[in-house]
Amino acid sequence: MSIKFTHHDASNTEQILESVIGPVYEESHQDVIADPFYSTTRFIERVRGYIQSPGFALVAAYDADSAVGFAFGYTLPANARWWHGLTTPTPDDLTTETGNRTFALNELMVTPDFQRRGIAHALHDELLRKRPEERATLLVREDNETAQTAYKRWGWKKIGKLQPFADSPNFDAMILPLSNQQLGSGT
Repeated sequence: MSIKFTHHDASNTEQILESVIGPVYEESHQDVIADPFYSTTRFIERVRGYIQSPGFALVAAYDADSAVGFAFGYTLPANARWWHGLTTPTPDDLTTETGNRTFALNELMVTPDFQRRGIAHALHDELLRKRPEERATLLVREDNETAQTAYKRWGWKKIGKLQPFADSPNFDAMILPLSNQQLGSGT
């Protein structure tokens, strides 16, 4: 297995929405896709919104010519609504955004046939390795034990619960300090 990574900005991410992002999403979210919040249509709508955000970046993983995973996110602006819906009390300065403080890791997914091979960790590190922000944040489903375990192993710390949309479930909000020294080799 030889995995190749490609880097995408907002404009070329739009070009792979239907050919890469939608199919990988559907294949990797079979357990929840029947829920309207997790429908492919709703997911693609969210991606189109993220693409408009500052600092947007996506890394896709390919095995030969087949997309097997991707990770993407953006820099939280000073007026970010990211922390709205936080249901756990946190220090005020934790949620203060400056426009260059925090990178939001929106999605990290790998198709089932390629999971547990280190691809998710490699995508994670490839996306975050050169980010200029001081920290990253992400939301992970409370019931996704595999992801919870991986993120903790990769250095993420849970800071509380967050419900980003009125019809979404609660997620665990996590933070990771960013520096080149803290990101591994992707294995």
